[in-house]
Amino acid sequence: MFDSQSAGRRAALAATTLACGAGLVWAGSPASADARGDWQPYRAKPFVDVGVCAFTVRADIVNDEEEVRTLSTYPDGKVEWQEFRGDLLIRFTGNGHSVVRDVPGYGWFHHLKDGTLRIRIDGGLSLGIKQGNVGSPAGEYILHGRFNVERKADGNWIMHPAGATVENLCDTLS
Repeated sequence: MFDSQSAGRRAALAATTLACGAGLVWAGSPASADARGDWQPYRAKPFVDVGVCAFTVRADIVNDEEEVRTLSTYPDGKVEWQEFRGDLLIRFTGNGHSVVRDVPGYGWFHHLKDGTLRIRIDGGLSLGIKQGNVGSPAGEYILHGRFNVERKADGNWIMHPAGATVENLCDTLS
């Protein structure tokens, strides 16, 4: 459902790197945030990941039916809680190979005041973690199930994959 690339490239996951069918693709943005609480279309953007595998990975959006709504904001108007839902189908290409992955589901994003992003997924997620990350090893991941992911205020990602199947596309595309 979400592609963290789009979000963290999305939040830039909290603004670009998570995909959650509730996939997290962090490059997308809601069509409109004016109607707080109402579901709005959310469109992931294609992305290129460098530094997650030994080769460059390109992700193209095949189908995107994601939606997002804001559940709460801080007094200053910044988003505190968001909910994502829907289907996201992504084609990943790298090292001369290509695979398509479906990351459908639901995701709840808690944006903390210190810049930390906590994500709860019930479904699928695409997450790119760069080399040098502290907390989880580098890779272009597809996770399915019920699990948590956290982007610390310092930008490091931590996966909590208990209850999830995990595929590292760096291995799949090798």
